[in-house]
Amino acid sequence: MALRAPLMKTSPSGQSSGRHSGREHDWQEPWQGHGRQTAVINPIKLKAMAMKLRHRLHNLEFKRPNSNPQLAPPREDGDDVQSRLPAKTYSVLYIVGPDNVVGLKTIFYHPFSLLLLACPAGILAHALDWGVGCVFWLNFLALVPLAKILGDSTEELAGSIHNDTVTGLLNATFGNAVEMIVAIQSIRTNLLDIVKASLLGSVLSNTLLVLGTAFLLGGLTRSRKRRGRYHSFHIVSEEFEKNGPTRLEKEQKFAVKSALISMAMLMFSCMSFALPTIFNSYPSDDSKSVLKVSRIGACIVLSSYVAYLIFQLLTHEKTLGNEEDALSPGLEEEEQNADADEDEDDVGPGLTAGCATLLMGLCTLAVAINSEYLVDTIAQVVRDYGLPESFIGVILLPIAGNACEHASAIRFAMQDRPGLAIGIAVGSATQISLLVVPFSVIVAWFAEKPLDLDFGALNTAVVTFCNLVVLTLLLDGRSNWFKGYILCCMYAFVGVLYWHVPASMEYRGRG
Repeated sequence: MALRAPLMKTSPSGQSSGRHSGREHDWQEPWQGHGRQTAVINPIKLKAMAMKLRHRLHNLEFKRPNSNPQLAPPREDGDDVQSRLPAKTYSVLYIVGPDNVVGLKTIFYHPFSLLLLACPAGILAHALDWGVGCVFWLNFLALVPLAKILGDSTEELAGSIHNDTVTGLLNATFGNAVEMIVAIQSIRTNLLDIVKASLLGSVLSNTLLVLGTAFLLGGLTRSRKRRGRYHSFHIVSEEFEKNGPTRLEKEQKFAVKSALISMAMLMFSCMSFALPTIFNSYPSDDSKSVLKVSRIGACIVLSSYVAYLIFQLLTHEKTLGNEEDALSPGLEEEEQNADADEDEDDVGPGLTAGCATLLMGLCTLAVAINSEYLVDTIAQVVRDYGLPESFIGVILLPIAGNACEHASAIRFAMQDRPGLAIGIAVGSATQISLLVVPFSVIVAWFAEKPLDLDFGALNTAVVTFCNLVVLTLLLDGRSNWFKGYILCCMYAFVGVLYWHVPASMEYRGRG
């Protein structure tokens, strides 16, 4: 059941519960009550917030059937509505319970959906032998919308289940499903260099391109208030009032503790790359020992990811949330309440669990097929078109897999929520480094493929130096457009580097 209501900034004069009829109501945002709960941001809540933001872009709001939203009583005939409305309102369609038709609209009504035409076209190109170049690019383009839809359907299924443990497992298994599938397909075809390059590129894409674009656009986006909980303009009030919501002197704020913990885990993953690389650089040529160290090290790194999830979700959930509350010590209570985090407990999914599962299954199958045809053509594309293999792995493949993270992080940053953008970008990079990389080594182990953690001196140096720069930029808990520009420039420099890397400097030891 749905009702359309203007979102209000004024306190309601009463409450209503249960299912509501389709009448106009004055609706109050959940954070504008008298109390404010501790803001706890973790990977599970990020999924719910990303899902809600996607629904809001379509002027929709899904609520759970047992939720009790704060609504004012319906207006009486002759009531002067305009006298009670604020200067600016906007309307949302308030929906109690999932609606598969409307929920699918929020997923597919997106510019990326046009690229879904490349999915069957890529399959036909392979079946009808349209040429290696056509097969490669069509299947590459098909992965972009499939990655987004797979991410959106994972959010919907996690919201339908509403269980933190299951949601955490879904986030771990399907959060980077495209990278995992591409890695498995590459292992199957013995392209072990592509496995390493694509995973390395995914880390660089998230920490440099996704985070850099989010900081850049977030620092240039207009804000209505001079000072908010997550942003501030370092100009006097008179100048801000005179120039309106200016873009000048804007600085966004985020919680440092959780960001530094994620960066520490990234640096730990760099160590897991660097030590086997240095070990293998000695002239002993003991490849069996390097492979044994890599496989045991992969199990150790994988255990650290499990401990990382336990730390975030169980033992220190409140500690990380308390730092979010300390970001606005000088704001008035009214301003704090206006900018506080929304309670996501009553945020409902747009799809039922069955529909979301079916959509995830279809997308996973499509990703497996398109990625198989894509990986099968890489060697011939490198040979026939002169496209560097390292450029394909480090730059091209991660762009397709990170489409969902890129869009969500930018949307959060432009709404003055840089902490959520960092949680998506750096969190995804951490998941790839601590989960997908050791997962790939273990899968290759069972497949009897010699995939190790020797990423090569150049690649290890690139990812280590990039992570050090990102760590330096996050230390002060502030972001602006210039920091974002620096990160984007670094990614562009890395792209130029891998375009010109000679074949002799690429990974050693092809399976």
